[in-house]
Amino acid sequence: MRRKKKRFDESGARLLLVGMGTPSETAAFAERFDVPFPMVADSKLDIYRAFELGRMRHRGFLSPAVALRGVSAMAQGHLLGLPQGDVRQLPGVFVIDTNGTIIFSYHSRDPSDYPSPEVILDAVQTIG
Repeated sequence: MRRKKKRFDESGARLLLVGMGTPSETAAFAERFDVPFPMVADSKLDIYRAFELGRMRHRGFLSPAVALRGVSAMAQGHLLGLPQGDVRQLPGVFVIDTNGTIIFSYHSRDPSDYPSPEVILDAVQTIG
């Protein structure tokens, strides 16, 4: 996402990232990883529940796909930090238009499962 910030800015999209740590943990994460987008804390997971994001099963941590994605991320220079909050909480991505309508939603299957920035940008372009 960081590498595509200029394209997101040019599209007129406003991104908001949600972290599951406390406000101070979320701020520290944003600073440590030089997050170029606004970020809010949701330590009670209210936003995650509102968007009906699932939780990973216990055996999900043993999945070869999850391990492979982690190794791949590290090979690409993405450092993994210690997890904050509920380690089983799954992420998601939503594109919401100015009327509050969700025009794109992505519910991750595991903690490393995200749509590419290009897929998100394509969804943003449909708002036009």
